[in-house]
Amino acid sequence: MVRIIFCLFLFIIHLSAYAQETGSITGKVLDSESTPVEFANVFITSKNDSTNIVSGTITDSTGSFALNNLSLGEYVIHFQFIGFVKQKQPVSLSAENKNLQLGNIVLAFDITALNSVEVTAFRNLFQKTEEGIVVNASENITQIGGTAADLMKNMPGVLVGAEGEITLRGKSPLILINGRVSGIGGVDRVTNLEQIPASSIERIEIITNPSAKYDADAEGGIINIILKQNADWGTNGAVALGGGFGDRYRINGSVLLNHRTSKWNFGLAYDNWFTTRTRQQDGDRINYNLPNEYFLTQRRSDERIVQTQTARFNIDYTPNKKNSFRLEGVWLFDGEDNRETVISTTETATYDFTGKNDRFANEIRRFHTGELLLNYTRKFKNPEQTLTFNASSAIEYNRENTDLSTQTLSEQDIPIGNPFLQKTHNYEDANLTNFSVDYVHPIKEKGMIETGYKGILRFIDVDFLRSDQLGGNFVTDSINTDLFKFNEQIHAAYLQYTGWIGDKQDPKWKYNAGIRAEQVFNEGNTILNPIEFTNDYFNLFPSASLIYYTPKRNMLKLSYSRRINRPSLGRYNPFTDITDSLNIYSGNPNLRPELAHSVELSYNHSFKKGSFTTSAFYRQTSNIILPYTVVDSNGVGFTQPQNFGNASTYGLEAIFTYNPFKFWSINLNVSGYELRIEETDPTLNIQLSQFTGYAKLINNFHVWKNGKLQITGNYTSPIAIPQGEQNEVYFIDLGFQQRIMKGQGRLALTVTDIFDTQQSGYRISDTNFEFDRTRKVDTRAVMLIFAYTFRSEFKEKLLENKFKNE
Repeated sequence: MVRIIFCLFLFIIHLSAYAQETGSITGKVLDSESTPVEFANVFITSKNDSTNIVSGTITDSTGSFALNNLSLGEYVIHFQFIGFVKQKQPVSLSAENKNLQLGNIVLAFDITALNSVEVTAFRNLFQKTEEGIVVNASENITQIGGTAADLMKNMPGVLVGAEGEITLRGKSPLILINGRVSGIGGVDRVTNLEQIPASSIERIEIITNPSAKYDADAEGGIINIILKQNADWGTNGAVALGGGFGDRYRINGSVLLNHRTSKWNFGLAYDNWFTTRTRQQDGDRINYNLPNEYFLTQRRSDERIVQTQTARFNIDYTPNKKNSFRLEGVWLFDGEDNRETVISTTETATYDFTGKNDRFANEIRRFHTGELLLNYTRKFKNPEQTLTFNASSAIEYNRENTDLSTQTLSEQDIPIGNPFLQKTHNYEDANLTNFSVDYVHPIKEKGMIETGYKGILRFIDVDFLRSDQLGGNFVTDSINTDLFKFNEQIHAAYLQYTGWIGDKQDPKWKYNAGIRAEQVFNEGNTILNPIEFTNDYFNLFPSASLIYYTPKRNMLKLSYSRRINRPSLGRYNPFTDITDSLNIYSGNPNLRPELAHSVELSYNHSFKKGSFTTSAFYRQTSNIILPYTVVDSNGVGFTQPQNFGNASTYGLEAIFTYNPFKFWSINLNVSGYELRIEETDPTLNIQLSQFTGYAKLINNFHVWKNGKLQITGNYTSPIAIPQGEQNEVYFIDLGFQQRIMKGQGRLALTVTDIFDTQQSGYRISDTNFEFDRTRKVDTRAVMLIFAYTFRSEFKEKLLENKFKNE
């Protein structure tokens, strides 16, 4: 089979070997205030047939665009973007003028059409699409100096937990990097967004109810992170450097270089993030069945030294208009040194002292990931007919070592005896391989068929060890030491049809139906304390959507999909985390995946000074996975994920943008949804109804010339969880950005969590305990960032003249 695919691949390349003389069109799209217009649609059509789209693209963050590998001839180029008057002009490519530079294209604001949006800030921050929402990362000024997890705080529908975990409408989303499952941030399904600097991100795409062409492992939806690239001709680049402090220092830097010719494109990028973070955590537990340890009080503090570095390269080769190749490589290093102290005190019900200890943990973690990607795209006579091949492989090397010391103390904090010493390590070696073939076939002017195959191979080996000091020597704890192997193969094929009624560029109705078939081979085992599990299964995942466009171009959409949520390695891994010896955590190798049916009805309405988008959604889930905590007879709390039967989630979400004045724009996102657990083990004491609500407000002020002030506010209501409730969270961020140096430079100042109110926590209970915990991280921080973009066409001309003189 592999030989057949390889021969077919070579045959396709051979068919396209005949190259013809081609040209290009480049330029930059600006508004009437000379501000770059990002995401503008730029496409060319045949001179005599406006329905025949020859090629197209969208503008980048600088407003630049490039249409490459165009056959010589006469065309009409079109420029379109919401809130602006459409513009078009004839262009001609000839042997004498093959590379046409249009310069600046200025689009006029459309202040009369009801479907326009006159809000400059909203236009740059959010873009509503048929699939979801596109968010421009550079316009989230308040999070410029942070990480991808910080950016997510302002994303519609997204909540960021205390440990950086991401949920979309209450469930973990599938996180893609540049449209694919990537090893960046982790080979496991849970991508660590703390490892991706915000400075490396161009935009974020949010798809709440994805179709069958996307991976089925997206019960909560999809978050697609697009990393920065440059599409300009010649040599271009950007540099950024930021520094600041919270309780400790924070430094962030990035460099982006790119060189593009008619057939080649070379790119290099480097990002880093260095910081020291502090955290305070308080826990209070009542143990009803332990008279001597009735009250447990814990005070925990830690300091984390974090460094993240990412380097990327890409080589693109486009020999002709029908074929393109891309080689991309990424290396990521993430290091953490974490020093943590937990002081635990126990008392009787009458507050008599019974015990105290000081537990210190020194954790050192080093994480390396390398990834290579190969892409080939073949276009046919009709440019919308495409064949795409992708293959990637990522290797992960993760080492975590922890030294623990537990010192018994008297009531007066005087050490008693010698400290009890322990060591643990958690080593992980992993490989993630993806390969896919996708084919798009247009059917006349009324529809298109999409089909393809995708394979995902995931191999993970985990070596976890625990040893205790006994008699001056460290002795391995055989119960908590083992080797865990996890292997998974996912083979998927999909078929999808999209059609429309009316003109393709301006349809009245648009509909979509598809199905995805996935076969999963899943197995894991431990070596020393034998645990084995095999979970092979086959599933079909249908999807469908129907879109209606009103005469005023408002959009009503109804969609359905069936999805799956496979447990991550962290939820499977039986390794027990004993950093806090009185509150430990372990994965559950017996977990079953969640299966869900999702329905969504959304409506998007635009008016003269803004827009309004609302969505009602419903999700029916089987085998729902939630954490559950028990306290044993020794007073040790043990938390482990469990399957809880069936559940349903229903909710409403709204995004409102309004421009009350020319200098002020408002974006408000509110949502509320409820989870109802319908079937569960009656012996488990859990809540059957859990509500979540939040509101996010973004204010943009254009008070100064080329300057912007942004104030954001976030509020999340108390969230019901199986055994209790998470605390409410609220904070306000401030950001200021000024364009300098004729627009090529930017200076930004950000203050996150101005009033230092952001903290998290929860309260849970069972028949034999109550537990209240709060966490406070040093979220208040000040960052100053300078960024500069450059184009060196004048340098190239100088070099060219120099060579001529020689």
